[in-house]
Amino acid sequence: MPAIDDYLATRCLLLNSVFVGLITAHEAVEKLMKALLILEEQKIPKSCHKLTLLAKLLFEKDKVKYNFLKKKARMHFIEHLDQNYGWRYYDGNFKKRSKSRGISELHPIDNLWITLYECYMGFLPEEIKFANYLASHLFAPNMKNYLNWSELLTTDNRTLNKKKDWEENFNKWYFKKRK
Repeated sequence: MPAIDDYLATRCLLLNSVFVGLITAHEAVEKLMKALLILEEQKIPKSCHKLTLLAKLLFEKDKVKYNFLKKKARMHFIEHLDQNYGWRYYDGNFKKRSKSRGISELHPIDNLWITLYECYMGFLPEEIKFANYLASHLFAPNMKNYLNWSELLTTDNRTLNKKKDWEENFNKWYFKKRK
């Protein structure tokens, strides 16, 4: 849930061109990577916040499943997130600050985060794979009456828009549960 909350915050901030969205993006990705390392029964280095190291550990665990982390553009983006995370603890050096602040950062974040989330979903039992916090906020009919999360999660989200089966699978679970 915290990784999902951070992802939601990332999208909200970057859709509104607020720079700290890159810091929350780092947090969202870091939490998912650490969850995956725990599920993979891998040791996480103490006080490690470097996404590049976490990605390397995942890749070393399963080179096929986590191959997407080694692609050149993806690694460059992960390094970019690591660089921007330094702004969480401001040191006065404006040269470290990213020049990009908006939606151009969103598409690579969406792609990375959702791909990691799908790896996480691979650990869930099939019957509850889509009975989760993210799917509920995206697709539950009554949630849309109270929250705008589904709108924030889907606005200009190229990666999520390709996941048409997610809604179908959520609805199968949701309406089966209601019978």
